[in-house]
Amino acid sequence: MLADPKSEALADSFAMQWLEIERLSTRLPDPKKYPTWSEELKQDMVTETRLFATEVMRGNKSVLDFIDGPYTFLNERLARHYGIQGVSGPEFRKVSLEGTPRGGILTQGSVLTATSNPTRTSPVKRGKWVLDAILGSPPPPPPPGVSVLLPEVKENKVLTMREKLEVHLKDPICASCHVKMDPIGFGLENFDGVGAWREKEDGAPVDVSGTMPGGQKFAGPVALKKILKGRSDDFSRTFSNRLLTYALGRGLKNSDRAFVENISARGKASGHFFASYVEGVVLSEAFRRRPAQENRR
Repeated sequence: MLADPKSEALADSFAMQWLEIERLSTRLPDPKKYPTWSEELKQDMVTETRLFATEVMRGNKSVLDFIDGPYTFLNERLARHYGIQGVSGPEFRKVSLEGTPRGGILTQGSVLTATSNPTRTSPVKRGKWVLDAILGSPPPPPPPGVSVLLPEVKENKVLTMREKLEVHLKDPICASCHVKMDPIGFGLENFDGVGAWREKEDGAPVDVSGTMPGGQKFAGPVALKKILKGRSDDFSRTFSNRLLTYALGRGLKNSDRAFVENISARGKASGHFFASYVEGVVLSEAFRRRPAQENRR
């Protein structure tokens, strides 16, 4: 089934939907801040993510590769944007990321740009995305009337993004949720608002240290991905939830929780191979007995 060319639709629909890549269509990075940005580069980023998802799915690889798979698909323009050498020409090809801080979907330009603002990164959006798409524990929406404006200057000093958020976190109304999101996003601050690698922000070294909900400390994207991979049960459950939601064409109900657990357990027992998750969905009572109007896939 996965070898059938029709399975490519999973990468174009399920994966793009789960990873929220459609957000990229509404992101307009400021050309003054990011002069290398272009419509062509954006399409390259989407192609990278699509080809990567197709490789995991049709190649029946471990879904944990979504967290830290040490490979991706690049052409010369995107490789140059990432600072990766040895890729020439417009054609995309599989490229090893061994020895680099990149790997998996968290470090791909599509996700990093889609979770940024036009003129800056957003540790808040990036942290929220990880909590939701990877760990399946999204924070609640902000209370009505809460200001989203961040201070720009303190004591005559221009603040880095981290410093702005740390000032913002002193508001107890905001802190209860932001203390979970922001530190995760800090771990991805080596990537600017369009996914290029950086060591400094406005001349100051980027601080990429953070703490996960629960107390695990880390510094930088490699350490963050290691922690996320270590929470494979959470990711497996989240992935199963999203795949079943896609297959049913509806939101899940409380009565579907047992199906999600069964799908996740099947995937885990196989070594997290993608085909096992598909089998779990197809064999579930939720899928086999879905009403005709829900049969959209």
